[in-house]
Amino acid sequence: MMDTTVYLVRHAEAEGNVYRRCHGQYDSLLTPRGFQQLPYLAQRFAPVPLDAVYASDLYRARTTAGAIADAKGMGVSLRPVLREINMGVWEDKPWAELPRIDPEKYHEWQSAPWKCVVPGGESVMDAGARMFDGVRGLAQSHTGGSIAVVTHGSAIRGALCIALGLQPEQLGEVGWGDNTCVAKLRFQGGDVEPEYWNDASHLPEQLSTFASIGWTNHKGVPASPQIWFKPVDLGDGAERETLLRFARQKYESAYGSADGLQPEQYLADTRAMQDKCPRAVTFGMMDDIPAALVRMNVCDESRPDTGVVGSFVIDEPYRGCGLSQQVIGQAISVYRELGKDYLCAYVADHNERAKGFYHKFGFQQDGEYRNELGNHYRMVKRIKVDAPSEE
Repeated sequence: MMDTTVYLVRHAEAEGNVYRRCHGQYDSLLTPRGFQQLPYLAQRFAPVPLDAVYASDLYRARTTAGAIADAKGMGVSLRPVLREINMGVWEDKPWAELPRIDPEKYHEWQSAPWKCVVPGGESVMDAGARMFDGVRGLAQSHTGGSIAVVTHGSAIRGALCIALGLQPEQLGEVGWGDNTCVAKLRFQGGDVEPEYWNDASHLPEQLSTFASIGWTNHKGVPASPQIWFKPVDLGDGAERETLLRFARQKYESAYGSADGLQPEQYLADTRAMQDKCPRAVTFGMMDDIPAALVRMNVCDESRPDTGVVGSFVIDEPYRGCGLSQQVIGQAISVYRELGKDYLCAYVADHNERAKGFYHKFGFQQDGEYRNELGNHYRMVKRIKVDAPSEE
């Protein structure tokens, strides 16, 4: 009986990986670094004969698969069975929030993930078995050939545990593979033999997701801090003062002075934003300490398809700790839920630091805007996740 070779590929870096949010079947975009990873993955597969390329129908997997297929003049066939683990009620929540809202289940996820089933979701092993059954079926339809299958991290871990003949409680021995990592499996009849797995040797270190977020090794955890988001309570005097302290920092950074800040109007505007969307104005919390402010001007409907940033502020002690990605992630989460296609920020034209911040996260200048505080650049980022086209 002839062998069938399956290259099992994890998708490129996506929003959940760096925004530190629980993205299982939540559909999200690739990051700028994720797109930079794609040519290296395509180059790795350039000399590899492939009969077909398959992918999960989630954007991050199908876009990654497209890089492999496009370089070979091939198409990508989508299979929902290849999706990531369903994380149920945890979907799109910051990881740092989970031990607060569901401490027992989060402890189980950390200590025995093979047993953990979030309400409305599935276990890692269930996801792995589902995905692996799909891969086995694809291998049987390409007997003697070679295919690439692009899927997701947790599903791959569960599948590899099965392929390696490990018990569920040995899941940790599989480790984690970096974004775009590759596993090579050989199927013969009902048997499977993994040749290698978690191999991302095609990526230069500067494009490694693990290196960028502080994973010490393939079994490590992120070393940089993670935050959760708490709606600002304007009825609490201490929180009101913290909000205004952040506002002063924002004005001083943007305009060199807080003289233009009108506290009572700022508080009134904040209340209007919260009345329209309870998640519009939140503190990014480091444990129980406000470390950042995310203030979304949901009342600005000048462009119905666009959500406007009011303020992003990170407190001085927490700057340079990797929180900016999580702040962006919160804003995208809010506006995506509200059905917006774009995220927009107005940046004072002399504020080079802010312009650099937004460029880093994929914002592009789209016109200018002027108010009583001066001229501003309009920085825009597309956040809509398009549905897959018909095959």
